[in-house]
Amino acid sequence: MQIEKEMPSMVRIWRIWALMAIFLLGVTLLIWRLWNVQVRDSIRYGRAQSNQSLRLVEQPGLRGRIYDRNGILLADNRPAYAVAIYCEDIQQPGIWSNTILAVDALIDQLAQRLGLPRQISREAVVRHIHESRPIPLIIWQDVDFRTVAYLSEWAEELPGVEIIPIPRRIYPMGSMAAHVLGYVGFGGTTRGNQEPRRWNFRLPNPHGKSGIEWFYDHILAGKSGEEVLLVDSRVYTRNRWIRRKAEPGNDLTLTLDVPLQRVAEAALANRPGAIVALDPRSGDILAMASAPTYNPNAFIPSITKSAWETLLNDPQKPFFNRAIQGQYAPGSVFKPFVALAAQEQGFDPNLLYECTGVYTDYRCHLRCSNRYGHGELDMRQALMKSCNPYFCHMGTTIGINAILATAQQAGFGTRTGLDLPDEKTGFMPTPEWKRTHFKTPWLPSDTAQCAIGQGAILTTPLQIAHAIGILAAGGSAYRPRLVALGATGELVRQLPWPENIRKPVIQGMEMAVLSGTGQTMQVEGIRVAGKTGTAEYQNNGVREKHVWSVAFAPVEHPQIVVCAMLDNGIGGGRDAGPIVQKVLAAYFNKSAIKRPFDEESLED
Repeated sequence: MQIEKEMPSMVRIWRIWALMAIFLLGVTLLIWRLWNVQVRDSIRYGRAQSNQSLRLVEQPGLRGRIYDRNGILLADNRPAYAVAIYCEDIQQPGIWSNTILAVDALIDQLAQRLGLPRQISREAVVRHIHESRPIPLIIWQDVDFRTVAYLSEWAEELPGVEIIPIPRRIYPMGSMAAHVLGYVGFGGTTRGNQEPRRWNFRLPNPHGKSGIEWFYDHILAGKSGEEVLLVDSRVYTRNRWIRRKAEPGNDLTLTLDVPLQRVAEAALANRPGAIVALDPRSGDILAMASAPTYNPNAFIPSITKSAWETLLNDPQKPFFNRAIQGQYAPGSVFKPFVALAAQEQGFDPNLLYECTGVYTDYRCHLRCSNRYGHGELDMRQALMKSCNPYFCHMGTTIGINAILATAQQAGFGTRTGLDLPDEKTGFMPTPEWKRTHFKTPWLPSDTAQCAIGQGAILTTPLQIAHAIGILAAGGSAYRPRLVALGATGELVRQLPWPENIRKPVIQGMEMAVLSGTGQTMQVEGIRVAGKTGTAEYQNNGVREKHVWSVAFAPVEHPQIVVCAMLDNGIGGGRDAGPIVQKVLAAYFNKSAIKRPFDEESLED
């Protein structure tokens, strides 16, 4: 009986020890897990917690301004106001659709009160609430002061609605130099000076889309600031603070001269064409105009779909910068470089050649601008009168390889390196190119065509201005530039064109202005050397002409080169010459010489 009484007592003790062991094991496991979480893996879990509870918002910096060489403002920032809704402030209980309906109804209410058409769709509201609700939902941009005043007065009745300032780009000169300046926009790629950081949310931050705005976006773009949001599990903001303030971008000063740019654009008179004026001593672009053009202010804050389609479908291509993107046959403005090439091959500039009005060697039939012929003339006179047969004879005498070598030295067929996007290379045909693409050999007739700037040669107005600038500067080739980041220009190469080779060419070009095809480029009291050109092309089966004029002045100490090209005209001297004359006269503050000219002498 005694044994039977002791057995339950032993069982009870064993059970107590078992429970104590289980309890101690649980405590040990708990301590071990707490140590893992709070000590060993504290950094990892801390980062995970931060990722779940902290959100980074990019605060865009103000863009830098753009000035011309005289300090005239070309691109600025202006204060603008937007109407925004902080969706968190009108959060509704229950499912998300309740908050979406509340925001959507508030937008309709505001539209009715303010008399403004609704600009944001319900789909955009849904997307914003699900993806970006900690930042304001902008529903109207660039509102007027009446709207600002109304919302300020009724702020208490409209919780969650705020007026937020947003800087906007502005181009005070309107369409002036639009192809140079470009415009800004949202989305797409950027060259901006931003840190490689992954933002949770980004406020609207414009960046350069074309022109200087794109090329120097890394300088103009401000350095983004950073706002930190503390959010809960439903991503509603509980606190916010600025971790780093945004910094403004740097200003830019262009080489452009606004008064000269204004004259150039007025002289172009919106006719399809281009003008380039540069300083051959540094490569500074003093004026660059392309027509037709557009107003970059139309893109602020964003261009309408209809306006964009109108510009995009315009057959005159207002976005097309003809100064650097247009590739055209140069016609007779290419002849000075054929003359240089010939002299480098030992061709005597004093050698006389008889022009009969047509060149017929090598089965060619190339007419001269003078149907009756110029008679006997040397190189200077051939440049003055732009005699086609003379240069056909000269070209076939020296051969295509000599012409190509000099053209390559002058920069034809390659980009000049101008600090603008989308510059074209032009094209110089070679015997190898013809064999590859047409399976036929190069003929002397091909050389004759190239010698007068026809055939397959393609150049840009900038290339012509740059090449003539090299001639004017004694063979010094400076890279064309729109932003003078250094005190002097960048000398790219020094060409082996000695004075005795350049002098006859420059003399012929000066004679062309004094009494030849370039008389319309004369400026009172200034020695001007120039060349005109006319190149035929087919436009939808219609025979038309690109007309050119290019000149530099003063001859004794060249300061400026001006090149003008029109898409369609009668003759370079007649149509493009007066444009060059106006720009030269404005640069030197002189009078353009006006007198009647023989129309036939101005056709080339």
